[in-house]
Amino acid sequence: IAILLVLISIVILSSTSLLLLNVAQVYTHTGLYKAAGTSSTHSGQTTSVSSTPTSSQDVTPTATPPIFTPANTAIPSLQLPSGREIIYEQQNNIYMISSTGEALPQVLTTPGYIYNRAVRPLMTPSGQLLYSGDGIYLTDIFGGTPEKIASLAPNQVVTSLALSSDGTTVAWSTEPSSGTGVVDLYAGPLSSPTKVFEQSSSNCPCFRIFAFLNGLANQGDTTLLLTDGQQSQEAIQFGLWSLDLNNPLTASPHLLLDADSPQGPLILDPYSNVLLYSSYEGQVPKPTDGSVPDDLAVLKYANSLAVTTLDGHPLALDSSQVLLSEQHELHNSANYHWVSTPVFTIDGNTLIYVEFSTQAQPPYDRTSALFMAKISGSGKQLRVDKAQLIATANTRLLELGAWFNNRILTFYGDGTLYAMDIQTGAVATIAQTGAYARIIAVVGVGGT
Repeated sequence: IAILLVLISIVILSSTSLLLLNVAQVYTHTGLYKAAGTSSTHSGQTTSVSSTPTSSQDVTPTATPPIFTPANTAIPSLQLPSGREIIYEQQNNIYMISSTGEALPQVLTTPGYIYNRAVRPLMTPSGQLLYSGDGIYLTDIFGGTPEKIASLAPNQVVTSLALSSDGTTVAWSTEPSSGTGVVDLYAGPLSSPTKVFEQSSSNCPCFRIFAFLNGLANQGDTTLLLTDGQQSQEAIQFGLWSLDLNNPLTASPHLLLDADSPQGPLILDPYSNVLLYSSYEGQVPKPTDGSVPDDLAVLKYANSLAVTTLDGHPLALDSSQVLLSEQHELHNSANYHWVSTPVFTIDGNTLIYVEFSTQAQPPYDRTSALFMAKISGSGKQLRVDKAQLIATANTRLLELGAWFNNRILTFYGDGTLYAMDIQTGAVATIAQTGAYARIIAVVGVGGT
């Protein structure tokens, strides 16, 4: 009898265990189903400033900032200024979201827009958005009808776009999408740009616009800085030339920086002619885990940094100061440093840039850090201080964006938009975009 009672007890316990296991499994799968359902209910909640249907985005300001101080101390939380909107592009849409992240992003009405890594949309000083696609468009982001200021000839694509510092003059370049045809450069007032240069696409350097030379009054509107896209429609720029717009169709581009070696311009100070360039650019291993979009992964990145001033008659590069030295023939590829998305502060006195390295083996993930260098003077009096490490990051892709003011800078990291006070190190999470997004500008409500 005792043995029989033991056997009955074992059967009862086994049945109870199976019942509890089944209940746990039902609860777990129900939770997964609810989570999936919650995610799907967020789809389509993105609102638009027009009646145009919008694509979905799950955008929440909950991601933990991926930034660490050099001393590995706690990162303070940043309170962002209110009344600001962040403009960013993602896939083939341009979005606007509040700096507080309290509202869902709005899809701006941008007919004809086509995402192109080589052609960043631009904000004019008056708060209008200039963008490209099947033409060149100008629109008020807070309302109004986009104006097409230029159409494209058949078989042509836009490969660069630039504005003068006062926002009155525009320039862009086009190339044949098939690779065979002519390269055209256009420039002039926003209301009446004209063709200023033409060349065969088989006769490189294949020019595209780098920037307008800065100058007093309208002097900055009369000289274009050009670079060579080397018959590629990617965001490639080697060498540097100037083109006088006073006699555009008869003038020839004037060489400033040789394109035969892997060197090219990176960024021009927006209110002076201090130029950051790289004397050596190279190919970085493409991450195999999809952490970097293809159009970024194929780019050549700066391995060195130098600062100079563009001045003189004829225009030339003044003496240069090396900020980051070239590296050659390293045995371990993980020891190479690479630079992306350098930006000047609004006053032009400080340079901020991302420096990253990659793993030597697949998936070739990146490790990034932020550096800052003070810049003063120009020409022979140009001085560049040694770059200082201001933060490290655990993101696989880190890109700097636009400024709120002279101390708060936006940045993108692994599907999220952030902002950082470069003086205090405080960081704020703006919104999670869920996929790669490029920050275009920060504007005040109403375009101020």
